Amino acid sequence: MFNQGISLALINIGIALIMFILAAIMLKIDRKKFLIAIVLSSIYLAGSLYYLFLAGLAGRSSIMETQVITPAPAPQTESGDENIPEEVAAEPDFHVIIAAGNNNFTIAPGDELEIKKNVAFEIKEVQYPKGNKDNLKADLKGFAGNARFNDSQDIGYKITYDNIMKHWAVEGEKDKYEIIVKDGKEPLGSIYVKFID
Repeated sequence: MFNQGISLALINIGIALIMFILAAIMLKIDRKKFLIAIVLSSIYLAGSLYYLFLAGLAGRSSIMETQVITPAPAPQTESGDENIPEEVAAEPDFHVIIAAGNNNFTIAPGDELEIKKNVAFEIKEVQYPKGNKDNLKADLKGFAGNARFNDSQDIGYKITYDNIMKHWAVEGEKDKYEIIVKDGKEPLGSIYVKFID
């Protein structure tokens, strides 16, 4: 169905068509005024069509495309977990919560989150049950949350593509950046943020 923005845009297009009809009537009166009326009607119609385009996009949720890759579930045998290798049965050590747009994403170690370049995001928290919450850090390479002193703590800062130093991109990738998760000074692992157009 039409939303209110599309309805207003269609009304403006109707007004622009009425302006063209009035311009045609002016042709019989004065040619110079006719040309001015056609130019003004064209500008009004172009603005109305642009407004229709914007109103049509407003209802879509195309602000951000995301792709979160999560590990496959551990295979189960009939007799239970006895024969499953430890590296397959183990849960990830930590999770990183990232807020982008109006969504929160939980990212596991080694995973990647794709975010549009015009969307700001924030690293909300690191969940690591084996560590002290006060010592947990998330360090986005190429971004310093504290401009005076880079303490390798980027949790709680709004981050955009524009305020990241581009030379810190992952080697071989243009717009992919690493977030290193640490417990104090000890690295626990990494996740990745990839910016897309």
